[in-house]
Amino acid sequence: MGRRIAVAVIAIAIALIPHAASAHALLLQSDPAPGSLLQAAPAAITLVFSEQVTPAGAGIKVFSPSGSQVAGRVGEEGAVLSASLASAEVGTYVVSWQVFAADTHPSRGAFAFSVGHPSANPYSGLLGTGEAGTSTPLGLALQALARWIHFIGFALTFGVVAYGALIKRAGAPLRLVGAGLVLLIAAEPVSLIAQLASLSFDGDTALAVLGSNFGRLLGLRLGAALLAWTVLATGRSWPVLAIGAADALLDGASAHAIAGLPGAGQLLVSVHVAAIGLWVGGIAAFVLAPDRHFGRYALGTLATAIGTGLLLAFAHTHFGAALISSGYGQVLMVKVLVLGAALAALRLRRHRGELALATLVIGAAAVVAALPPPI
Repeated sequence: MGRRIAVAVIAIAIALIPHAASAHALLLQSDPAPGSLLQAAPAAITLVFSEQVTPAGAGIKVFSPSGSQVAGRVGEEGAVLSASLASAEVGTYVVSWQVFAADTHPSRGAFAFSVGHPSANPYSGLLGTGEAGTSTPLGLALQALARWIHFIGFALTFGVVAYGALIKRAGAPLRLVGAGLVLLIAAEPVSLIAQLASLSFDGDTALAVLGSNFGRLLGLRLGAALLAWTVLATGRSWPVLAIGAADALLDGASAHAIAGLPGAGQLLVSVHVAAIGLWVGGIAAFVLAPDRHFGRYALGTLATAIGTGLLLAFAHTHFGAALISSGYGQVLMVKVLVLGAALAALRLRRHRGELALATLVIGAAAVVAALPPPI
């Protein structure tokens, strides 16, 4: 019975995983262009992005010099969004847009153009909103926090269960699984708040986010955590680990794609997440219940995590060329340095120190996942 449940979970997860696109949608051009001075108000505004996008809430808002919202319903065609304008006012218009890509990453921005001559605009404050990646600093911080909570929950749940299966005895490590499941569940509302903070806190945006690929993945991850909690009561490890494999696939579905290799980036991220989770969860379990079988387990999971991580790093930084010049590359280097320190702790058999550093590695990975890659 447990086997059928696990197979069904993986099949449903694969069927419902959204088709992934590139990574973060970037605004390539607009008509009118930012900062342009026109003789007459345009009939419409058009935005062209780096990949296919979906409007988040209204998608495009245009505020006239008097502060009225003058944009009509947004039309979408692949990577192009457009909205009609109903205004003949003279002065400065402020355009605010927000979208999400097929892989759930949010993007937002604002710019201004003028008709006749520049003027004041009640919504000019939107132009000075800080940006981090393709969202606000708060949004990026919350995205990273949600991923960190999720990844630690993944490690404590599935990594500890895998360790218990390895040593073939129940005991102290399984006490960590409950905490892991709580973290897996808690990560989802934080993730939802992060998505809204990256876009805007309003009802239309909230409904659009919940109805998007992001909302679908959120529901699937939450369902996987609750199902794992239920299946755990059977005392059988492998059905729980099968749910963990499905959860890793869901994490990969919202990961950065590799240009020219559809699906490769998502698959590598799934394996990378699973390997890091099994490694970190194994360390946590080993600290409470040491076992001589842990060495090979740790070596195998860590080697897989390092191998897939290197492939992803090379693919997203043009073989290291963008490590220094991008925030993505800089955080990636921090991750590598902390991982090196964790390896040193492993070499010295300081397993508690290794666990603390491994937790920081997960934190750096969470930030990397939230930032747009340079290419």
